Amino acid sequence: MSLSRRAVLGAAVGTAGAAFSAPGHAQSPTLGAAVDAAERAALDAGACPGIAVAIGRRGTPLFVQNYGLANLETGTPVDSRSIFRIASLTKQFTAAAVVKLASLGRLDLDDAVQNHLPAFASTERFSLRELMTHTAGLSEQASPSSAADAEGPKSSIALAQAIAAQPKLFDFPPGTAWLYSNANYITLGAVIEQVTGQPLAAAMEALIFQPLGLESLAFDTVSAVVPGRVNGYSPTEEATRFINAAHIEIADAGAAGAMRGTAADLMRWHHLLLSGALFDQAHVRELLTPGRLRDGRLSGANRFSAQDAGYGDTQYALGLLVPPPSELGPMIQHYGYIDGFSACLETYMAHGVTMAVLCNGDVGPNMPFRGVRRAVMAALSA
Repeated sequence: MSLSRRAVLGAAVGTAGAAFSAPGHAQSPTLGAAVDAAERAALDAGACPGIAVAIGRRGTPLFVQNYGLANLETGTPVDSRSIFRIASLTKQFTAAAVVKLASLGRLDLDDAVQNHLPAFASTERFSLRELMTHTAGLSEQASPSSAADAEGPKSSIALAQAIAAQPKLFDFPPGTAWLYSNANYITLGAVIEQVTGQPLAAAMEALIFQPLGLESLAFDTVSAVVPGRVNGYSPTEEATRFINAAHIEIADAGAAGAMRGTAADLMRWHHLLLSGALFDQAHVRELLTPGRLRDGRLSGANRFSAQDAGYGDTQYALGLLVPPPSELGPMIQHYGYIDGFSACLETYMAHGVTMAVLCNGDVGPNMPFRGVRRAVMAALSA
């Protein structure tokens, strides 16, 4: 099924919250216009059928805007209740859950994974922290494919067992280099299941979503009936048409990328995380600390793949990217890409300002993330 992107543009809707202002600065009435222009440019370029944006300060919404269609077949518009898959934004929740368990004394961040998962008992030692910072070296060879699995979703422990059984377990010796690998976080999901004695989805609900009141956030499954669920799309070679994204068993993305939620709850999440609502500030600092190799260097000093040179001086902490501080101070961010969905979540920590942008299209060069970022940065600099 495909539909003209011109029809999508005609269905754009939105609601804006209060005008944005940076601490100590006058309100910037241009933020709304700049964000609106970025979003409409993305729709016009055929990046995706629909977009949800939530910008807030310290958990309070300042600007909320929704555009386009959540479902092309029904003509349903994106609104504040629209539920998107958030792909690799999941990783920061997984890391936070592991840190939460550490704060409760149920594990140590430097535990050997072998202490918790028998499937890795005979492998070279690597730690939970190395999994979270992508320095463990686990290969993605056994990561879930894009095709739906007729056998249905597997537990995180079963997914980790498949990783442990790979002919090539490591891309490099643990702790010696950096390489982004979903296998690292799928394995962390297995640790969470093992330590809590619960399926990953239930453990995350108990550890994070329910205590923080993040009602829209959950681990997705193909079979779940989800009010407000957004459909995912892929562009075609025709510049004006979409098709349904590939069908995948989303649960098999596990702790690396299986979550869903709203833009508003994601915006609130960063405030709750940074303010200490989940654990004390000492553990917040652990979460925000860039990873290091076993020789003491920052992990970004030795990127395993030459293709990762584009990261530059951006480092990886526990489930979060940490770019070098700008004139606006330190920030944290992450992106999420999975079949039919693209997402961006980032916070300017000195200002307490967070932007969450969710799209129901495959990642591509016309996504609105950069335009929204520029609008926020301009408002903060005004």
